Amino acid sequence: MQSTCAKSQEKLKHDEDILERSICKDITHFYCVGYSEQNFKKIKSPKSNAAEKNVGSSMEKNIEELMKSVSFMSAQLDNFSNKLDNKIVTENKLLSKEVVILKSKIDEIEHYNLGISVNITGIPKTQNENSYRINTYISKRSLIVAKLATLEMKINLIRNVKSNKLTTDKMSNGWPKENIYMNERLTKLRRTLFYQTKIATTTKNYKFIWVSNGDILMRKNENSKILKIKSSQDINTL
Repeated sequence: MQSTCAKSQEKLKHDEDILERSICKDITHFYCVGYSEQNFKKIKSPKSNAAEKNVGSSMEKNIEELMKSVSFMSAQLDNFSNKLDNKIVTENKLLSKEVVILKSKIDEIEHYNLGISVNITGIPKTQNENSYRINTYISKRSLIVAKLATLEMKINLIRNVKSNKLTTDKMSNGWPKENIYMNERLTKLRRTLFYQTKIATTTKNYKFIWVSNGDILMRKNENSKILKIKSSQDINTL
């Protein structure tokens, strides 16, 4: 053990005067490093040491409790965020369904207004004709829109044109022979769906596709059941 004071270099005679410095581990007289006798006694007191230990223990507990609180709040925040995300996803799904329903209702109104109209393609344009024509990128010739008197008249006319394979030369001797096509007039929504369904008939090996009073129908073959296509989802589940 060190026998002299690190400060004064005097001999260390009395243990009750000795102070060991915690950082450098030097042993000195308490008065050589500026402590009064009263303060030195407080340092050496067992009660003081116990108090220091209690303070340290209390701080550790406070830090531990604080860490627990932070972890709890973090978990609560994550839980809230997940619930919020799920709520947004649910609301978006509901809104999407409502949009689909609204579009369907609008389509029904448009279909009702077009219910007794037909599209006719293949008829050459003549001077002074009294007809309503629409230019389309699908056909080289413009199509004629005709509104008939009744739904029954529309159905029978379309059936007769298709079964008799009507051509332009049968309507006028001066016209070159070309096929005449007559189809139901569809809403924009149903035209798009019909086009998607036509693609599906090829990729999914369906033989027949047709429209009946605005309904898009398809059939795998002569012996299979008729399917009604109401949406793109119906096509995806074929």
